[in-house]
This record gives sequence, structure tokens and C-alpha cells, in this order.
Amino acid sequence: MSDNEIVRKHPISVVRFGMGKEIQLYYDELVVTGIEQDQELRVQLEAIRRLTLVPGEPTPSKLVLMADMDDGETIILAEGMTNAKDFREMLPRITELCPDMELDPPDMGEQLRQALNNKRAWNITCYVACIMVCVLIYVLYLLVAFLGSLHH
Repeated sequence: MSDNEIVRKHPISVVRFGMGKEIQLYYDELVVTGIEQDQELRVQLEAIRRLTLVPGEPTPSKLVLMADMDDGETIILAEGMTNAKDFREMLPRITELCPDMELDPPDMGEQLRQALNNKRAWNITCYVACIMVCVLIYVLYLLVAFLGSLHH
């Protein structure tokens, strides 16, 4: 292998969200790719002091991931991230590689788990409500049809 060849590293973990957007975790850096092919943000893991995850505006389900750097700068890594499940799976790997890195909120993984459970419960509630409305309309139809047949 010559010095001019680029050695391609394989990510430890990948979180895909949106069209062409992903967060790639490597042993030494975090890479966030954007919609355009050339748009890429690389941040060294050792330079990140704190990872902050906040709900997005105006849609809280689209999360915003920010990194507070050692030099005091704050960078928005991912805006509009919707893949909480895969990001939650990536968190233990990040904390394993950088045990000194702070998470804000400190129980980020647990809060993401609760959010996923709430979303699942809300979806089930919506599905059950829709089914109940359909059943109610069908029962009303049968009742009207039965009463209509009595009058003829």
C-alpha cells in the first residue's frame, strides 16, 4: 500500500435519520453527514466535553444533538434527528470510548427509552381508537338497518 492511498475506516455504529443523513461513530471521531454528498462534519471524540440532546422546535420528536467542545464552542451535530432507537443503541458505545464525556440529560438513554415507549403507547392508543370508531359506526349502521326493517 502506498502513502497516497486513503485507508477507509469502518464505523463502529451508524445512526441513519432523514434523507442521506447519518451519524457515524468511529474509535476516535464522530462524523455527521448531511443531505449533500460533500457535507460532512468530523469531530474528534476527545475534543467533546458534553453531548446535549434537546427536543426540536417546532417538532419535539425531531431531536437536536449538540456538542460542547473543550474550547468552549458549541456545535450542532444533528438537527431534526428522528431515529431515537438507533441513537439510544449508540450511546453506550460513545460512553465506552469516552468515559469522561458528560451527557445532558445525564440519563439520556433512559429518557430516550421512555420517549420510545410513550410513542409506542400513543400509536397503540390511536389505532385502538380508530378501530373503536369503525366498530361503533358499524354497530350504528346495523342498528339503523334493523330499525328500518321493522318499519317496513
